[in-house]
Amino acid sequence: MKSIMAANVLSLRGVYSPTITAFEKDESVSLSGTRAFVRFLLAQGVDGLVPLGSSGEPFALTMNERKAVLDAVLAEVAGKVPILAGIVEYSTRAALEFGLYAKSAGCKGLMVMPPYGFRPPKRDVFDHFRRIREGVSLPVMLYNVPSTSGIDVMPEEVQLLAEEGVVQAVKWSTNDVGRIRDTKLLCGRSFPVFVGNDLIAFEGLAAGADGWISCLPMIVPARAVRLHRLLAVEQDLKAARELFYPLVPLIRLEFQASSSPDNDPHWLAVTREAALLRRIPVGASRRPMSAISREHAEQLKELLAGLGEIEGVGPEGGAHGSALKTSATGNAAELYRQEK
Repeated sequence: MKSIMAANVLSLRGVYSPTITAFEKDESVSLSGTRAFVRFLLAQGVDGLVPLGSSGEPFALTMNERKAVLDAVLAEVAGKVPILAGIVEYSTRAALEFGLYAKSAGCKGLMVMPPYGFRPPKRDVFDHFRRIREGVSLPVMLYNVPSTSGIDVMPEEVQLLAEEGVVQAVKWSTNDVGRIRDTKLLCGRSFPVFVGNDLIAFEGLAAGADGWISCLPMIVPARAVRLHRLLAVEQDLKAARELFYPLVPLIRLEFQASSSPDNDPHWLAVTREAALLRRIPVGASRRPMSAISREHAEQLKELLAGLGEIEGVGPEGGAHGSALKTSATGNAAELYRQEK
């Protein structure tokens, strides 16, 4: 196996939260709302930010809008934490344009999704990454999210690209925790591996993932940071379980659509509603994505209140305003205590 150490210039560890792109009622981009969400994440203690990955809805933005959003995030962060710019493009030319802009703006690296839509051959996918790495000269985290891109990269292929010096980290947004283990085996323990799916966040961090980029770091960032510290740094499995089990109902709501024929509620709509419940003015997504239903909004309020993340929310909180019920998260915590 060729050495990967020399090419690995991206030192990554911790919870890197995606960012939500805020919109006004007329669907124009709200830079002030975007910055408000970034302020919330920073106050919660995240280790870094990844704007304009899937959660930033780059599919719904023009190139100029993406640049404006990135500028707003960088201005709000003001160097407090590192930023990896999300590159979500089919066109290599467009990916290079945004990557070069991100470099000039001060980003520390790129998180690059494989070209989506047409599902080009793997050789073309890998050349996409090679051209971005060569043309931009920033460290690259390969963002493997086959449910969105239609392309599934294997650990052995990450090893190939890492040995070439093309990619310096990987985010696994699948429910296969074995890929974290295999990447560490193939690429070495110092190669940064991030878990990118909340369904396997606990297992992934316990298996050796260096960091976490997904929805819970946007919904309950401080708890995500603490869970990472317990598993990846302190290696306190007992305390990590006690923290994690009350989060399971939230994860189940977030990914309920994976077992629903109508794909509802969508994880992004759940994440955006959570921000609105905190009265962060992120607005609704651009169409076609709509807000979650009143029923799901009630469920989300109940779960966040049960965690102590929000207080009673009046009519102005969230996309649907109404009273809170009892907490399901307390039931999960009690179940764990009984099982011990």
